[in-house]
Amino acid sequence: MKANQAGKHLTVEHLWQCERIGTPSVSSDGQWVVVDQTTYSMETNESATQLWLYSTDGKARKQLTSAGKKNTAPQWSPDGKLVAFCAKRDGDEEPQLYVIAPDGGEARRVTTLSTGVGSIKWFPDSKRVAAISWVWPDLKTDAQQAKRKKEKKDSKVQAKVVEADNYRYWDSWICDGTRPHLFEINVASGAAKDLFAGKPWSLPLGDPGSNDYAISSDGTEVAWVQQKDVTRLIDPSTLTLLSLKSRKTRTVDLGKMWLASPVYSHDGTRLAVLATPDDAPSKHTRLMLVDRKSGKAARLAAKWSRSVGTYGSANPAWTADDSAILFCAEDSGVQHLWYLPLAAEQPTAIVKGGHVMAFSQSKDGTTTVYTHGSIDHPARLSAMALPATAASASGRGGGGEGGAKEQSRRLDRTNAFLEKVPLGQWQSRTFKGWNNEPVQAFVCYPPNYDKKKKYPLLHSIHGGPHAAHMDTWHYRWNVHAFAAQGYVVAAVNYHGSSGFDERFLGIIDGDLGHRELADTEAVTDALIKEGVVDKNKLYAAGGSYGGYMVAWMNGHTDRYKAYVCHAGVYNWVSQFGDDGYLWLNHELGCWPWEDLGKYQSQSPHAFSQNFKTPTLVIHGELDYRVPYYEGLEYYNTLRAKGIPSRLVVYPDENHWILKPQNSRLWYREFFAWLKRF
Repeated sequence: MKANQAGKHLTVEHLWQCERIGTPSVSSDGQWVVVDQTTYSMETNESATQLWLYSTDGKARKQLTSAGKKNTAPQWSPDGKLVAFCAKRDGDEEPQLYVIAPDGGEARRVTTLSTGVGSIKWFPDSKRVAAISWVWPDLKTDAQQAKRKKEKKDSKVQAKVVEADNYRYWDSWICDGTRPHLFEINVASGAAKDLFAGKPWSLPLGDPGSNDYAISSDGTEVAWVQQKDVTRLIDPSTLTLLSLKSRKTRTVDLGKMWLASPVYSHDGTRLAVLATPDDAPSKHTRLMLVDRKSGKAARLAAKWSRSVGTYGSANPAWTADDSAILFCAEDSGVQHLWYLPLAAEQPTAIVKGGHVMAFSQSKDGTTTVYTHGSIDHPARLSAMALPATAASASGRGGGGEGGAKEQSRRLDRTNAFLEKVPLGQWQSRTFKGWNNEPVQAFVCYPPNYDKKKKYPLLHSIHGGPHAAHMDTWHYRWNVHAFAAQGYVVAAVNYHGSSGFDERFLGIIDGDLGHRELADTEAVTDALIKEGVVDKNKLYAAGGSYGGYMVAWMNGHTDRYKAYVCHAGVYNWVSQFGDDGYLWLNHELGCWPWEDLGKYQSQSPHAFSQNFKTPTLVIHGELDYRVPYYEGLEYYNTLRAKGIPSRLVVYPDENHWILKPQNSRLWYREFFAWLKRF
C-alpha cells in the first residue's frame, strides 16, 4: 500500500471512530441488502447499532432504523416485504423481535417474551420467524418464566449451585437451569411457540446461534445441533430433525463429531453440515453431505488440505441449483469465499481475501453480497453480480485483492476518514521456522519507513493456539497502530496455527511452546540478519495463548527487552479452573494426574527461575477462559523476584477489552510500557 502522508498516524481514537459493518442479508430479488452497522462514542463509552439499506448496484443507500441503540441481526423476509431484526427498545427488558418495511416507517414489535429472543431466521412462507430464547424447561407459560426470573433477580441469595461439567462460558454462568430453546413466532400475532416444550431437547449451551439450526425449504421441518450431553460444551453432537406437523423426530449421528451449521438443500433432499472430530482442537473441520431420508453422510472434498472454516465458522450455503456449496475458509493467513461443486475434489476461491467474513445470496443466486476486511481497512460491504458457477468456470473471482474488480462493487461509504491516515506498508512472507519448515508471517512497517535505518521489533503473538493472524483489520491488536509507534511488527503464524494442513495444525499438541518459540525466534533472526531491526531493541506482546507464549519466552530467552502479557495462561495446573478445562488433555497430551511432569514441562511457571524480562500483565476479572488469577500469579512471581512489572486489571472486562475508554487505557499502558525499556 502507498501511504497517504496527510493526517495523523493511526491511534486508538481512530480505531474507535471506525464504523463496524455486521452480517448482511440480501433481498430475494438481489436488488437490496440490509446490514447492521455499529458506531462507538469514546466520550459516552457506549455504542449504537442501526440498520442500513444498500442497493446492490451501488447507487443508493439509506438508514433504515434510528430508534434504540441495539438493532441487530437483520433478516430479509423471503417475499421481500419485511426486514426482521432483534432490538431492545424502550419498555423492553430483553431483546425482542421487530419487523420493519424496507421502504421505511416505524418498526413494529412482534414479541414480548420475558426471556427475550435472538438468532432469528425466517420460515419460507414469510409468515413465521424462528428464534432462540433461554427458558426454564420445567415451566409452561411465559408468565411463569417472568415470575421465576424476577424471583431470582430479587433474591438476597445469589449463590451458584452446580452439578454439571461445564457451568461457565467466556464471561457468563450457564448453570441457572435455563436452556436455549427454539421458538416458532407468528409475525402477525406475535404468538410464540416453544418447539422444544416438554422435551429434553436443547441447543448447545456455548453461545448458541442461528448456525446451530436450520429450516427446511418447504418450512415443514427444522433441524438442530443436539449435544449428546448438553452440559459438556465440547461433547459430540447429533442432528435432530423435527417434523412440525407430526412432531416426530429423527436423529442423524455422524459418530464422535462436533457439528455446526446445518443447512437444507433447496430441493429438500440433503443437508450440508460442518463436522469436527471430538478430539479437536487440532483436527480439520469437514464439510459433510447428509441424505435427508437415509441419514447417510459423505465427506465433500475429502482430500482438500484445508479446514472448512475455523471452529464452525464457514457458514455454508447452497447455490440456487443445489449443484454446489459456498463457504468461507482460511488459507495461509487469508480467508476466501469458496465455491465447491458436490463432485469436485477441492473448492475454488471466487472472492479472495483479505478476510471475507460473511456473505448472503439472492434467491436465484445471481447476486452475492459479502463483507471483507484487510490489514489496511475495516470490513466493507460489496456485491458480486456474476453467478458463482460462472465465476468458477471462467476462472474469474469477484472482489478482494485477488478477484476481478470489474465484477465486484463496493456498496458502503464507511470510514472514509482512514484515507487521510497514513499507514505503513506490510508484507506476507514465508520464513524458515522450526525444523527449517516454512512458516508464514505478516510484517508491517512504520509509516515513512526508511530502509537505511534499523527499527525496534515488536512481535504480536496470536492466541488460540489453533487460530491465526489474518489479513484483516483488528481493533484490539492492530498492527498498523503498533507500527505507527515506530516498530516493525511481526505477526507469525507459528506451528499450530489454523489455515494450514492438518499436520501443521496439530503438531504442537502435547508439546506446547517449543515449536512456536522456534518459529518466532526464526523470524527475529531473519529480520536482524536482513538489517531491518535492531538486535538490541526486541519486544513481544500477546493475548490469551499469545500471553502464554510471552510468559514462556520469559523462561527461555532473555534477549527481549520487555513483554506485554494480556489474558495469558501462566500455570496450566491452575488453568484447570477455566471454562474449557475438558480441552486441556488434548492440548497438553494428558491429564495432570496422569503425568504431572509432562503437564508442568509445558507451563511457563515451571521456568520462573529463568525470568528476567520486565513484563506488563493485563487481565479482565470477568475472563472465565483464562481466569484472572493467572495474571495475578504471573505478576506476583515477577514482583517476588524483583523484576520490573506492572499490573492492569479490569473489573468490568472479560477475555477482551470491549469498552472504548478501557481500550484507550490499554493502548496507553501498552505503548508506555514498551517505551520505558
